[in-house]
Amino acid sequence: MSNNWNGYQQAAEKGPWSITWKVILFVVAFSVVVGVIGYGFGWFGEAAVVAQQEFGPKAALEKYEWFIDQNARIKKMDQDIVMFEKRGSSVDEQYKSYGDDRSKWPPHIQVQFNRERQQAREDLIAVASQRNNLAREYNASSSKFNWAPFKTKPNPPKENFEEYVVK
Repeated sequence: MSNNWNGYQQAAEKGPWSITWKVILFVVAFSVVVGVIGYGFGWFGEAAVVAQQEFGPKAALEKYEWFIDQNARIKKMDQDIVMFEKRGSSVDEQYKSYGDDRSKWPPHIQVQFNRERQQAREDLIAVASQRNNLAREYNASSSKFNWAPFKTKPNPPKENFEEYVVK
């Protein structure tokens, strides 16, 4: 019994601050440990959120729909390129009645022909450029590991079509 009384007596001699500091140190140490554990679990939680955002059903559907839409845009641009190539040919056909030697055409017809032909060339170049950009985006996304399962074409579309030569 005397041991217990000695402990109380020593504590009373040190004052109330000795116990208070021990409690404060315990609370701080406990807070640090809980904070470190919480921070560590936060990393796991964040990884789970990122995994859900990238591989979850909603993300999968959005990626699949993006590939379908992009594929449709590329096909549409392919059709537009054919249309603009025909437009360039139709300009040539329209002016064929003036003869093969353009130097003999009236000056205002030459100017008009050149303007229409140039416009057809510029439109073809613009559409081909847009199409190539769409194909590049499609191919870049299909090479990403988290997008690859959703691509809709087994062979990626060509990024540059040399056959679309502007005449």
